[in-house]
Amino acid sequence: MLDKLKSMLRSDDLLPTLTVFPEIDQEKIRKELKLDEEGEQRGSKQQPAPGSTTHDAVEARIINRINDVRNKGLENYENNRQVYNERLSRAGTMRKEVEIVAQNASGDYLTAVRGWKAQMTSVTERLFETFQHRKEFREQHRLRRPAKHFEGWGRFAAIVIIFIGIETALNAFMFSRGNEQGLAGGGMTAFVFSLVNVVMSILLGVYACGMNHTRIVRKFFGLCCLVVWILLALAVNLTVAHFRDLIDAQVNWSDAIQQAVPALRANPFGLTSMDSWFLFALGSLISIFAFIKGWHAFDPFPGYSKVERDLAHARADHNGHFEDAITELTDKRDLAIDELRDADQQVRDGISQAIDALYGHSTLNAHLEGFLDQCDTKVAYLLAVYRDANIAARSEPAPPSFSIGHTFPVFRTTVTADEGRKKTAEEEAQKITQAVEFAIKQIFESFRSAVVEFQLPEEIQRGAGPSSAPMPSKLDGVGEPV
Repeated sequence: MLDKLKSMLRSDDLLPTLTVFPEIDQEKIRKELKLDEEGEQRGSKQQPAPGSTTHDAVEARIINRINDVRNKGLENYENNRQVYNERLSRAGTMRKEVEIVAQNASGDYLTAVRGWKAQMTSVTERLFETFQHRKEFREQHRLRRPAKHFEGWGRFAAIVIIFIGIETALNAFMFSRGNEQGLAGGGMTAFVFSLVNVVMSILLGVYACGMNHTRIVRKFFGLCCLVVWILLALAVNLTVAHFRDLIDAQVNWSDAIQQAVPALRANPFGLTSMDSWFLFALGSLISIFAFIKGWHAFDPFPGYSKVERDLAHARADHNGHFEDAITELTDKRDLAIDELRDADQQVRDGISQAIDALYGHSTLNAHLEGFLDQCDTKVAYLLAVYRDANIAARSEPAPPSFSIGHTFPVFRTTVTADEGRKKTAEEEAQKITQAVEFAIKQIFESFRSAVVEFQLPEEIQRGAGPSSAPMPSKLDGVGEPV
């Protein structure tokens, strides 16, 4: 979004610092030109002539060497000023680019907001419809209490295993008598009987809850399940007890298994062994506990737990989408605002530097003055080094030319100050800030609108419509909504 804008400033990435001007190392030049040796050698030869009034060849080389450095610095200075001049000329173009960036930023953010609103529609509708379904369910069946939550299949399975384990452990020893495999065989038989007893009782307990239903058909079905459970529980546990009786009567296992059911039919309660009555009581007790567990596994009113569970899932789904939307829109908002302010700062700095550079208020001009003074100072120093060495080696008087210094021509800037142009550039910079601030305001309003329209669960459940919030408008010019 900001690449084009940043490239406009990156292409003339210049700063008004001393790096514009080349360094003048007087000692290095002194050694390169061998001024001490040249002065001593020429002085010993009485050169230049005592009557010379112009610079000799060595002095000319000194002046030319410093002049080359000076010209390079002035060239860099002019290049910088040209860049700043062009930047100032593009102030209006940069302002338009920033406005386009600001419009795109607010437009893209609004698009993201609308995208999340579209995603939230389905979860909002589902939450509302699920809540209404629960409300109608409770009104239809005259329920005023909250539904009992299902404890989870893990805990449910654990309790079933505990029931089976307890009954198996208590019956294993009694079934081991007369079994060829001993305690292991008795334990296996006890496990099978316990599994049938517990699972049958739990399942029938779950379906027997139909007795609580308001519809006659469901009540009748629940009553049938209760009756079936009573009959099956008696049948299974009496069969086990008769099987135990037959084993105590010294009947082998295979015959006892075949005769247990006929003995039940002939005399259901005709048990002769106290151990058999104990098995019957224990099995019946486990069956009752398992039936009660099945009855209370879910809500006692059939279907109420599922309705409540569907509503909980709808709320969790809505909450997850809501948090994702707010998190993403917050990140996008902060990123867009940071980039917009970065663009504003970059362009304003660029224009400010251009104004300062062209109108004599920046460090560029101050550095220029220092550089030009340094050129005069350095040439004077190097001439003095050569002349001192020359005079020290001479036997004749120094020529008049040694008293002549050298000053470079005064440099005049070629850009004429134009207060009207400066004022225009400053106004463009101000308009850029206004455009950015207006775009930021739009983004905040879009965010606020989204937060308001992304309804909370309680608002959805009571059927409240989205709160009215003004939607942000597009930019027309600088800071003017249409």
